[in-house]
Amino acid sequence: MEINFAQTIKNLRKERGNTQEELADNLGISVQAVSKWERGDGLPDIMLLPHIASFYDTTVDFLLGCDSIRKQEDIDEFVKKHQELYSQGKTAERLELCRAMQKKYPNDETVLYNLMKVLQNGYIDESFDEIVTLGERFIHSSNMEYKVGAIRGLCFSYLHKGDRKNAQKYADMLPINQDLYLHVLEGDALVEHCQNYFYKVCDFMYLYMSYLLRQCDRSGYTHEEKHSMWKTLYDIFNMIFPNQDFGFYHDRLARISFFMANDSGRAGQFDTAIEDLERMLIHIERFNEFTEISHTSLLVNKVKINKKDTSRSSEATLAQSYLRYLNNNENIFASIKDDPRFVSIKERLAVL
Repeated sequence: MEINFAQTIKNLRKERGNTQEELADNLGISVQAVSKWERGDGLPDIMLLPHIASFYDTTVDFLLGCDSIRKQEDIDEFVKKHQELYSQGKTAERLELCRAMQKKYPNDETVLYNLMKVLQNGYIDESFDEIVTLGERFIHSSNMEYKVGAIRGLCFSYLHKGDRKNAQKYADMLPINQDLYLHVLEGDALVEHCQNYFYKVCDFMYLYMSYLLRQCDRSGYTHEEKHSMWKTLYDIFNMIFPNQDFGFYHDRLARISFFMANDSGRAGQFDTAIEDLERMLIHIERFNEFTEISHTSLLVNKVKINKKDTSRSSEATLAQSYLRYLNNNENIFASIKDDPRFVSIKERLAVL
């Protein structure tokens, strides 16, 4: 409290352009007392606080930092609520929450950063200029998370607009970092840092494989080759999690299994496609059951994940999305659409 008051009184005095002597004369105290406050060596007598607040046209709460405490409580509650909505895929509600907080705290970095992210999530076309303005602001932030997030967001926003030149400009801003934490951390912190790498590398591999097999038009892979590559990634997940303690990654394994089924169907290998879809169902069911997990597999046995800390891009569940796909793309599975196992798969998806 004293340190906050010291900085606050010093800032107010300098903003007003008066000296320690002028403040001391107005309060009827010694200049040494004012100097002591500004050094953080003590607080004024409680009876003086209203006079100081009046002199600087502010409040006692502001002088003592209570306003800052209340603001931080508001921001903490905002972050908690925002994450809840994010985990539920409720984009419109996130935007409404961010706009309300923006009116209350128009210059707060946490509020504006989350606003930028939600605009990028579902409102790029109508809010592109605002996204760019916010992103350019955060490129100069001292908060590295916000800075990197802004660069990534600007890159993908320009890419969405078809402007690859500007997207490349922002992509070039991300340095190839060496992990200095390996040299700095020790003990439990180092163990957790290393294990988090093995945990996160699964998502990176999934992301890169998705782009390689689903976005690269010139990859030249056959559907049989794509199925084999997805299966390799599926097996790598199982190598990192030999205890089958996948937790959140049941989601990724369900997606991988679905892509395998799609490639099997396009290759005319329908027995394999059904096996892939049945495997997908198991992972969706396990993901739906997952709330939190303390992993047990040796490479990740210090990692704990709670489902509420994860996010969804929409309110539609994975099961709903894949059922809609199967119903709209029956030509891929035309020859097995009446197969009892295929029908059962769609029935089970419908209730998940």
